[in-house]
Amino acid sequence: MQDCVGEFVQIDVEYAGPESLAVGAVFSKDIAFGDHAWTVHCFPRGAPDDDGAGEYLSIHLVNLSRAKNARVLFEASVLGRAAAGAAAASDVVTPPGLYCTCRRLVEYPAKDSFRWRLPKIARTSDLAEHCVVGGHIAVVCGVVVLRHSGPIPLPPSSYAADLDGLWPRKRPLGEPDVSFAVDGDTFPVNRRVLAARSAVFKAELLADGAPDAAPESDRGMPVIRPRHEIRAATFRALLVYIYCDRLPRDGECGGGGGLSTELLRELLAAADLYALDRLKLMCAKKLWEEMSVETVSKTLWYAVRHACPELKKACMDFLAMAENMGQVAVTEEYVWLAQNSPSIVQELRDRVARN
Repeated sequence: MQDCVGEFVQIDVEYAGPESLAVGAVFSKDIAFGDHAWTVHCFPRGAPDDDGAGEYLSIHLVNLSRAKNARVLFEASVLGRAAAGAAAASDVVTPPGLYCTCRRLVEYPAKDSFRWRLPKIARTSDLAEHCVVGGHIAVVCGVVVLRHSGPIPLPPSSYAADLDGLWPRKRPLGEPDVSFAVDGDTFPVNRRVLAARSAVFKAELLADGAPDAAPESDRGMPVIRPRHEIRAATFRALLVYIYCDRLPRDGECGGGGGLSTELLRELLAAADLYALDRLKLMCAKKLWEEMSVETVSKTLWYAVRHACPELKKACMDFLAMAENMGQVAVTEEYVWLAQNSPSIVQELRDRVARN
């Protein structure tokens, strides 16, 4: 389940017809909870630079908090009049219904703006007929933060238990006794540490005769090569987790920057190949937190290929929202997904069709 918090406000707009307000006339309210703060602006005839200005009601959401790492569902609903005859049929006051609703999933901090728009929510010419009650239009706006802990829970660390068996025999944890040759680099490691953390490494490194029978050597240590194709940066990130029980920090995998989306995907794949389930979920959670319309398609492919149902569901949920799918469908990664895995695209289309 996603952890989420939110708040709703109602904006009452005095409205006597399309010509009673100028383009750009605005009614505003603030929404704030926790460390999040926004202002919601309602433009009954649109903002001057809106698409459809003068003909459509629009809503803008402005982020005031500069909070980081948040995925926000922004929704605006224009209330309509109660059904004709409903009030006469009962002594109970009939609440208004929804005339129209529009929503958008946004992320911040954004690269270029702290303002998001919901343009063309309703035609101004229709508001007087369908929505005015007592000379006012009611617009309900809600902001829900969907990403506090994220939808992908992490299991507890098994680091202490993995290495506990090494202590009674006083085996050194850091003294290298084998070297991996990966993508032009060599990585001296302690085979028992790797074996303690991964059943796959255990089978490769502690089987009778392996890896001491390797034909190559490095500083007197046998040199072996991974059975799976892997980049040096990815293998280095894998070792950071094995030895330190965490994801790499900035610069630890070379390049001086943080973990790129590409590296996280490759690390998720390596975690799957070496049966490091907690690392796989750590990568999945990080990929979810940094997901965008540009990256979701190939991330979905990795989730399916490397058996990560939690990440697959998060990607599918993201793509199932019509406003996201419309943007994703024109990205290079979506074209790549359609070419390389049409079955995933078909599953996605079936999911969208059911919504």
